[in-house]
Amino acid sequence: MVSGVGYDAHMPSETFGHELEMHLIALNRELWSESTGQAVNQSAVFRATQAIADLSAALLDDPDPAWRRYGVQLWVESRARKRDERIIDLLDEHVRARDLTSSAGPLTWRNWRTFEREATPKVLDAGLQALVSRTGALVPALQARLDQTRLDYAAHGLDPVAVFAWREGLSVADLRACLQKQAVESREAFGVALQGLGQVVFGRDVGAAEFHALYLNLMYTPNDALFGDIAIETARAQAQFGALGFDLGAIPLDLVDRPRKAPGAFCFPIATPQDVRVSVRMTSRHHLVDMLYHELGHAAHFAGIDATLPFVDRYWIESGVHETFSTLFESLLGEPRFLADELALPTSAIEALMAFASFKRLLTMTRQSATALAAMDSWEEGLDWAQSEARYRLYYRDLVGVELPIGLGRLDSFLQTLNVYPAGYVLAELRVAAWVRALRDLGGEAWWRSPAAQADIRARIRAGASASFPPHSFTNA
Repeated sequence: MVSGVGYDAHMPSETFGHELEMHLIALNRELWSESTGQAVNQSAVFRATQAIADLSAALLDDPDPAWRRYGVQLWVESRARKRDERIIDLLDEHVRARDLTSSAGPLTWRNWRTFEREATPKVLDAGLQALVSRTGALVPALQARLDQTRLDYAAHGLDPVAVFAWREGLSVADLRACLQKQAVESREAFGVALQGLGQVVFGRDVGAAEFHALYLNLMYTPNDALFGDIAIETARAQAQFGALGFDLGAIPLDLVDRPRKAPGAFCFPIATPQDVRVSVRMTSRHHLVDMLYHELGHAAHFAGIDATLPFVDRYWIESGVHETFSTLFESLLGEPRFLADELALPTSAIEALMAFASFKRLLTMTRQSATALAAMDSWEEGLDWAQSEARYRLYYRDLVGVELPIGLGRLDSFLQTLNVYPAGYVLAELRVAAWVRALRDLGGEAWWRSPAAQADIRARIRAGASASFPPHSFTNA
């Protein structure tokens, strides 16, 4: 008996779909509250997590390869939940500097974006050093999580890289080749663009503190004056999605800045496709607009998936697929015709936003590849935490062109769990480049207005995890 459901080895795996979905929805509701800085019922979190672990354990030897791999992934992640919470608790307890302050109060890992926006160059360096110097307390917990996760996957002859690549339809070798190729081909242009942006924002070259402050934060400030306030830009973005054929008026959009709210922005599919929500912790007007197109793109995707699809095709969608949809919508902010016709921006603003879109693509190809390659090395080579972090710093130096201090990787949400998720952003960029060419063939230069192009987007959205994209090459793109 598994969580109230009798399991028979010959019973179809979809028999478990309904109950798995029920517990995932309960868990997701609590995780949404936690991520948006609201009250969370930890007892409910752990009850749902245990139920998911029990149910997924029954799928570990399932004959269906998709159900088996998804079952292993769910089982391992559920078993890691308490270790994840321990890492968060350690961050809150230790990674803080009471002698350094901003308008958000004493510096902590939760409010460092505010600190970065307000700090002078000298204080910016001091703030990063202060936080990094206090990350040593995290290392035992990070190592313990890595050790147990590796054992759990190995017990079933898998690792997170193999599962991710399989679901994305790639071999591990092709995934690695893709990341290496894109990063190497992008790093020179990225270095030039990065240092140019550093001069604009800081008046000096970019080191670790400056890079950290730029990423998803100060890199938006040069174009901030191009946009309006929260109410204006939120209404305009929602109207643009409506014109594209996606009425997102029912999608909850959380813009409240709470002290414990996760930084940046994210889309959270609580129940796919019935309950999808978006959170943005705004740093600037341009940041808001950029995040709205990206995260509302996720929302249009998750809310548009066919509700009759099997459970696994609605809930197990790896980052290379769902980031493709958000990247497609976000790419409109780099389309000169869209910026001129739909947002009515002048030529100077269009040129600035096109340059920003180019910078951001280079950033994806270098930074996200570096993080994903470090994670891949860790799983494939059996590296311990210190070795994994050292590999991360090496990739950053060679591909991003920035020397990171020891300990900064402990504050990277993807590196903490050695998650290969960032590879999905790279795959998405390549898929979108090919897809936009196909959409232009369907609907012309202003493809976003074309009923044929819109129908193509909706059809691919409805397919869930089985979504296909126009022909492209990851290793030879």
